[in-house]
Parts: sequence; C-alpha cells; structure tokens
Amino acid sequence: MECMKTVQIQCPFCGALNETLIDCSIEPPEEYVEDCEVCCSPILLVVHSVDGEIPVVEVHRENE
Repeated sequence: MECMKTVQIQCPFCGALNETLIDCSIEPPEEYVEDCEVCCSPILLVVHSVDGEIPVVEVHRENE
C-alpha cells in the first residue's frame, strides 16, 4: 500500500523552506536529489520511514 506525505525541508544552500512529497511506505533508507524551488541548487534527501510512519528526511548538499 502506497503512503504519501508532504513534508517541509530547508535548503542547505539558501535556507529556503520547500515542500516535497515523500513515499513513507519505503523500508530501507532511500536517497534522491531534488532541486531547491528558490535557488535551484541540488539537495540530497535521505528518507527513513518504518511501517508507514511519518518519514524522517535528512537534507544535505549534493556534493558533501
């Protein structure tokens, strides 16, 4: 069963708040890159979710 949640993240480049849609039905941590809506810099998102709970999203600069 698919579970989607909207979460707010902060860009590690410019500090702007962005909303993104996260699939909380994943089991292992998932990583992907999404561009900041304000400065267009690539943000690396690491998503952790267990049993469809609210996902924990870590954000990093893509090249860290």
